Amino acid sequence: MPRHAVDSGAPASRDHPRHAVRLIRDAVYRATVRTAGLTARDLLAVAVSGGPDSMVLLDALLAARERGGPALHVLHFDHAWHADSAAVARGVYDACRAMGVACTSERAAQPAAPPGESREMAARRLRHDFLRRAGAQLGVARVATGHQADDQVETILMNLARGGGPDALQGMRLDDGGTLRPLLTVWRSQVEAYAAARRLPIYHDPANHLPEFRRNRIRHELIPLFDEIYPGFRKALLRAGALAAPAAEPVVGPVRGVRMPLAPDRCAVPAGRLRQAVNAVLRSDGRPRRQLGESHWRALERALADNTAGRWVQLPGGRWAYVRDRAIALYGGRVADPSWSGAIELSIPSVVELAVGRLTLRHLSRADAAGDSSAFDALAVPTPGARLAVRTPCPGDQLKSPIDGRRHDLVRLLRRRRVPKALRAGTPVVTVNDKPVCVPGVVVDADHQRPPDDDRILAISIRWTSLPPANAAGGFATESSVDVRTLAT
Repeated sequence: MPRHAVDSGAPASRDHPRHAVRLIRDAVYRATVRTAGLTARDLLAVAVSGGPDSMVLLDALLAARERGGPALHVLHFDHAWHADSAAVARGVYDACRAMGVACTSERAAQPAAPPGESREMAARRLRHDFLRRAGAQLGVARVATGHQADDQVETILMNLARGGGPDALQGMRLDDGGTLRPLLTVWRSQVEAYAAARRLPIYHDPANHLPEFRRNRIRHELIPLFDEIYPGFRKALLRAGALAAPAAEPVVGPVRGVRMPLAPDRCAVPAGRLRQAVNAVLRSDGRPRRQLGESHWRALERALADNTAGRWVQLPGGRWAYVRDRAIALYGGRVADPSWSGAIELSIPSVVELAVGRLTLRHLSRADAAGDSSAFDALAVPTPGARLAVRTPCPGDQLKSPIDGRRHDLVRLLRRRRVPKALRAGTPVVTVNDKPVCVPGVVVDADHQRPPDDDRILAISIRWTSLPPANAAGGFATESSVDVRTLAT
């Protein structure tokens, strides 16, 4: 259960637009990146109906992507309830195209509900089935929906009216492992203020005012009555739900696929419950063992809960833990990846072995790219004679952001994209004619993104050097970052 929503029961006009934009973008970033632990290498499906909640969610998720959030794919389900439904679907598609986001849409074959099922429940069932199927086909990490704090109040009231027990107070979860609800801590009035400030194309569904739907009567009749009798009622109800939610036990995520600083003595903490996983490593790495105190556990728990871009936590016995993207690695001291001098020329196709990982370049057709399940950055094919190389960041490097279309200092852009300080200097940068065009797994220069009508692309991917377990025979030896090999594929 998230923190209770920011108090704002006033009409949208009383919410300062700039304040609403900042508040919602911060809330969406926290929910998506810090709470759910999603990063640029993840794909998040966004359920977009065309209404204010889902359009604001999509816009805020695009802003989160600029700060290292996940890639996005919009899912739209057309219930075929009214004559305008096809036009709404087209509007969602056009908005996604303007934002540079892929969109998948499906239209209900039978708009009428089957016997014994209400129209509202039939629509919910068909929509959820589509989101589940489409999400599974795309291989998404989560499906994000636009439920916000007022929806949560309505859900809790409906749960209690049905006779639910203590769990009824918890309502919808911000992240249940399959569905993510990043707007669950902000109010409808703030969503409307955001949409107005950003001038988003919004469709207002007339079905949201039909009295035949129970949720509509709760929204338009019951909740205003409660607000009149008990001012502050909605905020208090969410606070009661937060108190009813059980505390979650901290869990360490898998380190596979997560880039960690290089060091000869680094080792991975296996995925599992925090205390059990860390203690297992400390018992097996052969060093004199000292018990971790509560201050150490609290520091590790905070780093996991915040899903920081990279945090060092000092442990007893001269050990250090590095926490990043829910994963933990143990070290004998604080380290940072070094840069290397000079650039390494590249050809297509090729595989380049670096100390930080294996860099792969290849040509793909549009059809092959659509069927390729591996993670890669798609670039326009360089012109004949262009010089490709890989190096580390240099002073003065700039890259054009695909989000705002402006050129940014590369090191500052890496910081916003959650590449931590311990990794920035040794981050591989692919260049064309000595100009940065791609930081693999992080960002592609806007001028070098693949055009939608090109049949061939340049696919660039990197697999970070894996960490050994604590008791791996021979330990881990880092490879010199200058000693690289280019292998023909």
